Amino acid sequence: MEFGLPLFDMSETRFLNASDNDVFSFGRPPVSIDIITNLKGVDFNDAYPKAQTFHEEGLVIRFLHLNNLIEAKKAAGRHKDLDDIEKLTSGTENN
Repeated sequence: MEFGLPLFDMSETRFLNASDNDVFSFGRPPVSIDIITNLKGVDFNDAYPKAQTFHEEGLVIRFLHLNNLIEAKKAAGRHKDLDDIEKLTSGTENN
């Protein structure tokens, strides 16, 4: 492992068809990234056109629309996610 990146045999096929793992984490908090290949409660074909984009130094970064993020957190149902929903919606109306 170098820079927190696990060294393992990852191919495009394994990544896209990983039934045993839908989240791949790289790095170490607070400098880490999670790549989610399957998000509970959100349909890709519905969420993709609604995604928000951010441009930074030539990169286009897509973010889930707030409503889709809330749907995913509701589907996960963990205490942390329910707390996140409360923080995300306090003082903000869903668009």
